[in-house]
Amino acid sequence: MDEPAHTSHQPSGAEASFPGPAPRLPFSQLAIWGFVISCVSLFVFGFLGTVGAIISAQGARAAMRGRARGKGLGLAGFVIGAVAFLFWAIAFMVSRSH
Repeated sequence: MDEPAHTSHQPSGAEASFPGPAPRLPFSQLAIWGFVISCVSLFVFGFLGTVGAIISAQGARAAMRGRARGKGLGLAGFVIGAVAFLFWAIAFMVSRSH
């Protein structure tokens, strides 16, 4: 009589080395906070745009190095923070010149 086929599944070498999808990296807290600070600086305290831009750049750098997610958010926070600071600086200079 033939023996029944083995029913338990034993992973082969290829299946054992790839157990499943890699876990997702956490979002960069620096990118999130930098974006928030940059957005707030658009409406209140424009000089905080520099702080938001610096924090966002650090978050984007961490994402580019593969330690976290949020590269786009960090870059957006950097741009928004820089624009907010430039707008504030120009408005400050114009208001002082008169």
